[in-house]
Amino acid sequence: MEKQLEDMKSLFSTELENIADEAKLKELENKFLGKKWELKKILAGMKDLSVEEKKSIWPKANALKLFMQDELEKKALSIENEKYAQIEEDERIDVTLQFPSKNLWHKHPISMASELLEDIFISMGYKIKDGPQIETEEYNFDKLNIPADHPARDVWDTFWISDAINAERESGDNYLLRTHTSPVQIRTMLSEDLPIKIIVPGRVFRYEQEDARHTCNFYQLEWLVVGKWITFWDLKWTLDTVMKKLLWESTETRFRPSIFPFTEPSAEVDVSCQICKWTWETKKWKCSMCSATGWVELLGSWMVHPKVLEGCGIDPEVYSWFAFGMGIDRIAAQRFGVSSSRMFYQSKLKLNEQF
Repeated sequence: MEKQLEDMKSLFSTELENIADEAKLKELENKFLGKKWELKKILAGMKDLSVEEKKSIWPKANALKLFMQDELEKKALSIENEKYAQIEEDERIDVTLQFPSKNLWHKHPISMASELLEDIFISMGYKIKDGPQIETEEYNFDKLNIPADHPARDVWDTFWISDAINAERESGDNYLLRTHTSPVQIRTMLSEDLPIKIIVPGRVFRYEQEDARHTCNFYQLEWLVVGKWITFWDLKWTLDTVMKKLLWESTETRFRPSIFPFTEPSAEVDVSCQICKWTWETKKWKCSMCSATGWVELLGSWMVHPKVLEGCGIDPEVYSWFAFGMGIDRIAAQRFGVSSSRMFYQSKLKLNEQF
């Protein structure tokens, strides 16, 4: 019987060596270790052996069984490794090769308009500043002369951070998504020496009804000048110059008196609509961007309120400032002739690929 066990081991090893796939391996396992396994046939004859022979044969038979199980596991792992190695070789990609590219990336129209604005202002001596999109109530409202009891708060559409976060905070420290980039102006006046000449492009958020001119989140650019002998004429000249460089020399600007809590005096600024160029008068269609008026409100402008200067430690008797802010989305729409600012956020490649 010992001879039979040795022959079985030799036969098992020979057949195992020639197996190269999982199906054949399973057949081999069933042949030697299944319900009708070869080893079981041999052990069936142990009933005719003496007690001493059984003590000698049984450990060897058990050792052979463990040997077969171990070799089958090793073979299964080897077959699996070879399979994945072949897959890796078949699917191997040489990342150093150069392939002809299709649909090359390009900048979004809002990014293009923003960079154009930055270039214009840098050429006029301005610095670019940035700030957090999650602001405190103090910087977003209080320091801009819009305290909690101010009527302007009631009509200011705001995304407040969850009550669970703000409930533990005192008034002025509550968090919100910034409604404008003006907080960066406050931070700059509190931290930098005078004179100041900066622009602040960035994303802002307002909870309002969306239409051709309004979206819940949009990109805004504000600029600020603080120095001696700054007048409203400086503001008007700067605005007119920027609009003509940004759009075209034929662009007209119109100032309308307005009221902002943090400024005095204030004005809203319109530019001649570049979408319809007044053609609605002859073509009898209503431009959704300018509502058939020929003018589009692009920005607000102002001389900063003395209280805001005093809150930042600046003497309003010595220094004055002007600032204005515009929606980059509306600028992009005017620059590229897009009839609705919402289209920039609809992921329409047909639109974006034109630029």
